[in-house]
Amino acid sequence: MTDPAGHQAKRLCWIYPDRGTLRQRTAEDNAVWTKYTGIAADVGLRMSLHKAEAITVEAIGDGEPRIFLDGERITPEDTILVTSLWSLPHQVQEVCNQLFAYSILEQAGFYLPIHPKYSYITTDKMATMLYLRDCPVPRVPTVRIGAGRDAPSGHWAPAVANLEFPLLVKPAYWGMGTGVCLAHSMHELRGLIGLAGGADTALAVQPYLGEGVDDFRVYVIDGKPHTVLRRIPQGAALTANTANGGTFDYVPVPPELTDALAYLAKQLPMPYFAADFLWDGTQFWLSEVEPDGAVGYAPDEEVAKIQRRVIEDRFRAYVAAHARWVEQRESAA
Repeated sequence: MTDPAGHQAKRLCWIYPDRGTLRQRTAEDNAVWTKYTGIAADVGLRMSLHKAEAITVEAIGDGEPRIFLDGERITPEDTILVTSLWSLPHQVQEVCNQLFAYSILEQAGFYLPIHPKYSYITTDKMATMLYLRDCPVPRVPTVRIGAGRDAPSGHWAPAVANLEFPLLVKPAYWGMGTGVCLAHSMHELRGLIGLAGGADTALAVQPYLGEGVDDFRVYVIDGKPHTVLRRIPQGAALTANTANGGTFDYVPVPPELTDALAYLAKQLPMPYFAADFLWDGTQFWLSEVEPDGAVGYAPDEEVAKIQRRVIEDRFRAYVAAHARWVEQRESAA
């Protein structure tokens, strides 16, 4: 796909940790990556997935560094690299590789549509809440506990003194609704912190907003709300994920979110991200932001069409942003 200035981004390369089981990889391939690859081809991009360790860098002398991806040289002009930080439990071993690789790619002059700074901030729930402290929609009150081997000492107790039970307890930097629990007392909270300490997993502790809290995911493309996915939990489920029996539909942008979405677009200047808001029946709460919010798992053709528009417009936004970036880079040279 060539822009009016004649620049062409030939490749779209996802840097993604290959730590999943065969079952996980098969599910991801069927629901996400195969779909992404086909849509990328339709907009003129050759898409591929790579581990962070597949990146090799040569910096010798005063010339520009040379970057190789699985042995093939890539350049800032011909390659868009998607570098979102992934830190699910089976991917923790890859976190250092990702952090350092993304910083190196930035310093080597590559266009990264998910800037490392914003990826790092949005991965951790507390960092997200602090960075977005001025959001017009209130943030879910959050306490972050760095659970570890010293967790049984109770050093974290003063930080939760102002919260009332029951409390929602979740890993601070996982995703997909993994590890979300409910603590009804200090005894239960201590137990969950102890379990997290066994894996050195930091926790985010938040007030429980009650049953039936809808989750509105807004896909933001080129700074504007594009599509809104409303996820509805099943009964007393703690998350609205379809894996937990939740259902979903697509709805117009709630007017209560207009100012918040404009604020997020300003604070997170990326061609694409997904912002999650919780509706407790009375008001909205800002929950989290995912710069690589996946679109997949379509149950029918109508949903598949909606998802395709989101993915295709995301990729076109990447191509256009890359073209502008290359032009600015050449003008500055």
